[in-house]
Amino acid sequence: MTRTEYHQARRLIRDNGRYALRWLPQAVRAEMDHLLFNIQDGKDRLAERADIVAYCRREGIACNVHHTR
Repeated sequence: MTRTEYHQARRLIRDNGRYALRWLPQAVRAEMDHLLFNIQDGKDRLAERADIVAYCRREGIACNVHHTR
């Protein structure tokens, strides 16, 4: 997988959740599934980011990338 393919796949998954894996080519799907959901020590980082964004919206805080890294 090239860097460009990784960034495109990551963006697709960030925008659409785990369902987006179905839209990726098989080789990229396998890599992204492993990277995002198997090597996290039991953490769901996408759900964690979504919680941060929801909190910022509720509290009226301007949320940016630095809050969700």
